[in-house]
Amino acid sequence: MCDDSSDSDTSEHSDSPAKRRRRGGGNGEGTSGTPNNTNEVSTAISRSASIIAEAIQASEEREERRHRDLLSFHERRLKIEESKTEINKKGMDGLVDAINKLANSIFALASHKNQSSAPK
Repeated sequence: MCDDSSDSDTSEHSDSPAKRRRRGGGNGEGTSGTPNNTNEVSTAISRSASIIAEAIQASEEREERRHRDLLSFHERRLKIEESKTEINKKGMDGLVDAINKLANSIFALASHKNQSSAPK
């Protein structure tokens, strides 16, 4: 009786997956599945690397576009400031001309009154 139970124990253990892998036999498990798994892992890593590279490239392109937009914005702002300064300068020049004309008119009027009020 004891012998039968020990035989059944060893026969169960002899069919264990670990022993089949060590022997290289069995139902396709073991070393025969490793190249497929390696190819699948390599393919997955390659795909992941491509996705990461594309994401990095897209990010760099967006950053470059934002940089160009920012430069364009600063250039437009500078042009607006320059035109505003030019408008203010022209406005001041016009104001100075108007004041000079007014002063000349006042002097002419005062001169005319002085001549007309002179003794006869």
